[in-house]
Amino acid sequence: MTTVQSCFINLVRNVVVGKKLPNDFEICDLVELYKFSKKQDMAHIVAYGLKKNNLIDLNSDLWKRYYNKQYSLAQFRVMNLENECKKVCYVFETAGVDYVPLKGAVIRSLYPESWMRVSCDIDILVRKEQLLSAENVLTEKLGYRKTRDGVILEHHHDNFTSPNGFTLELHLSLSEKETLAKAYLDEVWNNVTLVANYRHQFVMNDEMLYFYHIYHAAHHFKTGGCGVKAVLDTWLILNGIKEVNPVCLEMLKKSQLLEFSNAIETVAKKWFSGVPSDKYIYMEEYILNGGMQGGGNFVAAYQTTTNGNRVKYYIRRAFPSYDLMHKIYPQLKDKKYLLPYYWIKRLCMAFSSSKSKRTKAEIKTAWLEKEKSQKIKAMFDELGL
Repeated sequence: MTTVQSCFINLVRNVVVGKKLPNDFEICDLVELYKFSKKQDMAHIVAYGLKKNNLIDLNSDLWKRYYNKQYSLAQFRVMNLENECKKVCYVFETAGVDYVPLKGAVIRSLYPESWMRVSCDIDILVRKEQLLSAENVLTEKLGYRKTRDGVILEHHHDNFTSPNGFTLELHLSLSEKETLAKAYLDEVWNNVTLVANYRHQFVMNDEMLYFYHIYHAAHHFKTGGCGVKAVLDTWLILNGIKEVNPVCLEMLKKSQLLEFSNAIETVAKKWFSGVPSDKYIYMEEYILNGGMQGGGNFVAAYQTTTNGNRVKYYIRRAFPSYDLMHKIYPQLKDKKYLLPYYWIKRLCMAFSSSKSKRTKAEIKTAWLEKEKSQKIKAMFDELGL
């Protein structure tokens, strides 16, 4: 762990967990700290930690233009996000639509203050048989616009955009893919309870909440890393439920997620409870260097090793199958003859001015960093992924 990363973890632990900074704590380069914390989507927490511990000049340009901006934006965004959630909950309640808030909307309540848990969108689960009612309520009562018309029946969620720009993911299930975890996730409605003073809002029980969190974290981890936020969320959920019960442990075991669960718990306790451990060091590096949603560089390095042939890897990346492409471009449904056109469209987007830097970095990493890819493969094998 670098000096900047260590400083970052200490400040986050101080703000969210309430632990005092170590006696030997020394502040690192504040510019580098900002860049790292911004990449992790946690610059607002670090900003509060710096201010709280008098570690930054509040009259400095660095504070005013960067740290304080992120701190203020987080408060503003979460306030508006919560207000939007209340509107959605209200119209679902009045329309008789059963629903389960997911992800950030649930985990946010575990943080000392809600603004500390910023999320990009709103995630809500509804019953399949109430899908049309939910859609009509969102579009007619709140003026939401459906982003991908007609896709939701084939996938586990679809996107809606609110008039003020928020994205709402309306879920029909917790998993789209046929994995070992899907059988348990599909039983979510048998593992929820009605929230007090509500007629249609439900919350997952502890074992389903933790199981879904681990499944979701593992999904992001496999596609490039899940970021420090997922590790902190793990610590907060564990702290809230006190222990993972045997039912959840059995679900994790049968879904081949137990090794990953044990690993991320170990890292979470090391970072936020100060429990020493020399295990999963490379996992720590992978998480810290991947950013909030991970990085394509990690994925590329890993996949070129597992696929065994780099040329085949690039062909698959450049020309995905029809099944994958029509999920990205719903217009392709029943129009397979248009596949070459959308391949070209996708390649042009990958090398557009806004994405070319990331695409080129991914290609370079995949081609050159064989040693890294071998380490990632070994780590994935160790974690059962």
